[in-house]
Amino acid sequence: MQWDKVKNILIAILIAVNLFLLGSLGAKLWQSWQRADELEANLRTLTQGYGVTLDEGFVLPKDKVLPTLSIDRSRADEEAVAQAMLGAEAERTEREDGTVRFESEAGTVEWGADGSVRATCATDADAPTEETAALRQARRLFSAWGLLTTDAALQAQGTAVTLTDTVAGLPVHNRGLTLRFDEAGSVTLTGLWSFGTPYTTVRGSGVSCSAADALLEFAARIGDAQQIRSMTAGYRMEVDGSRRLQLTPTWKIVTDSGEYLVDCAKKTIIDQEN
Repeated sequence: MQWDKVKNILIAILIAVNLFLLGSLGAKLWQSWQRADELEANLRTLTQGYGVTLDEGFVLPKDKVLPTLSIDRSRADEEAVAQAMLGAEAERTEREDGTVRFESEAGTVEWGADGSVRATCATDADAPTEETAALRQARRLFSAWGLLTTDAALQAQGTAVTLTDTVAGLPVHNRGLTLRFDEAGSVTLTGLWSFGTPYTTVRGSGVSCSAADALLEFAARIGDAQQIRSMTAGYRMEVDGSRRLQLTPTWKIVTDSGEYLVDCAKKTIIDQEN
C-alpha cells in the first residue's frame, strides 16, 4: 500500500512537470508568433512610407543562414547533353573564352564558361500549338537529353517551356532552361545550367539572409510604387574572379510588375542580365 501511494505521488509530479513544460512551450510559441505578427505589421507601415505595399497574402519568410557554394564545370555532362541533342557525330570546338561549341547536321549547341547554353536542333515532331502539348513535348525532350531530374519543374508560358531545378534543396533563381518550338520542327534552348554537387570553399558560418532587412532595403531602392507579393530565399548562379561557378545567397522578391533578385549580404538589387 505504501508503495502504491509513492507511485501515485511520482505520477502526479511527472504530470505536473509535463504540464508546466507544455505551458512554457506554448507561451514561447505564442510570444514568437506575436513578435512575428508585430514585425510584419511594422514592415507594412514602413514599406508604405516608400510607396510600396505588401500583398494581403504576403508572409514574411524566416531568416536563414546560407553558405556560399561552388560548382565545378562538367564538360563531360555538357558533351553528353550536346550529343543527345545532335547525335554522337557532333564536332566539338573550344574557344579561348571557354565556350565549347558542338555542331552537326541536326544543329548546334554552345556551352559558356558561365553555365550559359544556347542551342538549336531539329526534332521529329511538329511544333505544339497549346500549353499542354508544349509541356508534354518538352518533358519528352528534356528527358531524352538527360536534363530532367525527379525534382525538376516545368512551367509553360504559351508554347515556351522553362525547366528549373533545386540545388542543395534550394531554388537557384536565375538558373533555368527555356525551350521554344519553331514551326519548322526545330527547337531553341537558352538559359543557365550547371551539373554536379555543389560544395563550400569559404570558411565561416555562412551568409545571414534577413528577410526584414532585405525587404526594407528593396522598398527604399526600388523607387516605383509596387505591391510585393512574395519573397523566397535561395541562390543565384554567377562566375567568380577565378571563372568558377558560384552560388551566392540571394532573395527573390516578386512584385505585381516583375521579379527582382536581392543579394543577401549586400542587400542590393542584382541586374539579372549578369
